[in-house]
Amino acid sequence: MKIKNILVSGLGVLALTACNDFLEVDAPSSFTNEIVYGSTTQANYALNGVYAGMLSGNSFGNLLYNGLMLNSDVDFVTNSNTSLNEKSPRRFDVNSADGNVEKLWNALYANIESANAFINGMETSGLLNGEDAEKANHMVGEAKVIRAINYYELMCYYGDVPFTTQSSYNTQEFAPDVKSRVEIANILINDLKAAAEKMYSDKTANIESVEHISQEAAYAMIARIALQAGGYSLNHEAGDTKNYKMTRPENYQDYYQIALEYTDKIISAGGHSLSKSYRDFFVDECNFKVAAGDDAIFEIPFAKETSGNFGYAQGPSVAKNTENEAPFEFGLCNGGVRTTAFYRYQFGENDLRKEYVCGMWNYSAQGVPTVSFNFTMNNNKWSKLWCQSGLGKKTEGSTGINFPYIRYADVLLMNAEAENELNGPTTKAKNALKQVRERAFRGADNQSLMVNDYVDALSTKKDFLKAVLDERKWEFAGENMRWKDLVRNNLYAETITYTFLLYLSAAEDAASSAQYYNEVMAHDGIDYQNILPSSVYSCGVDKHSKNPNFPNGSIYQRFILNEDHPASKPAVTPDKYTLTDKYGTYTYKTDKQMGGSSDSKEWIETEFTTAFQKDGTVRQEIYHSLSGYIYGLETGNIYVKNNSHNDVPFNITNTDYPAVRYMLPYPAEIIARSSGKYRQYYGY
Repeated sequence: MKIKNILVSGLGVLALTACNDFLEVDAPSSFTNEIVYGSTTQANYALNGVYAGMLSGNSFGNLLYNGLMLNSDVDFVTNSNTSLNEKSPRRFDVNSADGNVEKLWNALYANIESANAFINGMETSGLLNGEDAEKANHMVGEAKVIRAINYYELMCYYGDVPFTTQSSYNTQEFAPDVKSRVEIANILINDLKAAAEKMYSDKTANIESVEHISQEAAYAMIARIALQAGGYSLNHEAGDTKNYKMTRPENYQDYYQIALEYTDKIISAGGHSLSKSYRDFFVDECNFKVAAGDDAIFEIPFAKETSGNFGYAQGPSVAKNTENEAPFEFGLCNGGVRTTAFYRYQFGENDLRKEYVCGMWNYSAQGVPTVSFNFTMNNNKWSKLWCQSGLGKKTEGSTGINFPYIRYADVLLMNAEAENELNGPTTKAKNALKQVRERAFRGADNQSLMVNDYVDALSTKKDFLKAVLDERKWEFAGENMRWKDLVRNNLYAETITYTFLLYLSAAEDAASSAQYYNEVMAHDGIDYQNILPSSVYSCGVDKHSKNPNFPNGSIYQRFILNEDHPASKPAVTPDKYTLTDKYGTYTYKTDKQMGGSSDSKEWIETEFTTAFQKDGTVRQEIYHSLSGYIYGLETGNIYVKNNSHNDVPFNITNTDYPAVRYMLPYPAEIIARSSGKYRQYYGY
């Protein structure tokens, strides 16, 4: 059962503790601290308000996992604009007036203000030393973790930011001083270290569910912040507003040591495992099943018809008819959160995550499944279609599906990364990686080869780090982690470059020949030319429940003949085939039988790589989806932004990649309100 009191009581109290946007505070509430913090029972209502702030669609409820999940070799949104419009942060093309830049800033600082007000109120209430001090201290720890989560996201997106641990009601300071991200990380880490030891563990009965923050969640945030602090990030010289570069602290290993220590604490506590299959973990989330002790350490607790776009923004899209209704009771789905076209082809053989996550069809207003992929593929990790009961034909977002902000799989992989950085690929590091891969290949014929043999063969720090980052790539699609992982390890520029070249090579190859295909295949270690289909062939099949990778047996699906390899169109019609795969045998259906208009009995051809070009010309989506960093022209010329954000000709032999300007500018409104205290850097 999901917890509802966070929403019921929290939304009502939220106005008592949070301002509408940073640097502009509402009039103080008529409720006094003596009332709000008179007992832990009363204070809990205020704490629910701190949680409720995280449900905003301008932060964790949508924006962080949709419009501001930056492009990478995993998460991807295309763009055909031939010039920069400064409104596309996912392709590193944004300015300080962009609405999303300000919305995210205000939402995160509103959450921080709410957390600060609660913490300050509790610290002056006497509850921390009263009869219920144990519970009160745990509650303060929850608020401190929420505060740290919001500062963590701010540092990822904006770098050095204004920082305070005091409510603006207390200080009347509406423009706090900017602190460096390392200084902020040090404060947060030390704060959480002290708070965590006074918090309840997941293993105690005092934690209601993973929808509340536990000691383990606090430990995990210490590790996450430490890795960010010890990793690379975009920086500038003092006073230089134009140029930028990737740097890391000289004592970076100290932060890796902290990450190792605190992930060790979680692992040794034994409160979590990866018992559920990868598919079942996410399908259960779509069915509002919250389970303690498995992968989830902390889930942001959304509620149906109130908050959260997970399962609407992801999964197969479902179109609406003229009456604004979906063809079935699950409701309308946008499906706009997607992966690159190539993501599916980068998994190991029999990796169960690939078949579940990488979706290849959407639904028309008549409920007919249609293969629809070319530049990108569906991310089926969450979907409204996986709900056991529909949310209503006219429903859209506000699905109430939780988001697991902290997962045990992340803890294991952070542990492996930190151990490898400090001590190399030790047995300890390998065992952490193996636990994640074991779930991914559970029950597969080649499990031993893909888990034990694969991991044990990693003998160098470089190879092991690549394996850990690859594992994170396959594990966390759609969870807004990939670009952050690449930034931390100073691999973002290289990865973005080769993602661009892969798209370009596949497009050029479909037309004639590709200039960079050999370099791309050598870089990725994948023979794309012999794997990628130029077209796939599919047909409709009856409603069924035999395929566990599509967890809805009540709607029509498609049988795809050549998902993972090139093929010619079959000479005979699909109804003369025995439509079977490893999951079962399927009954052929025409579009008309499924509710559409066509009754032709034939394999439907859907272009894949051939769709990357039209009439022999590479499509603009190929040239410009990453054009805030790298782009191409029809002349064949390629340009990349240098560390002063100027266009320079691309040279594949130059491995000293200019930094990606992934960081967002300060919102223009915030600059204006600060009366000169804040200024832009990085060429904004």
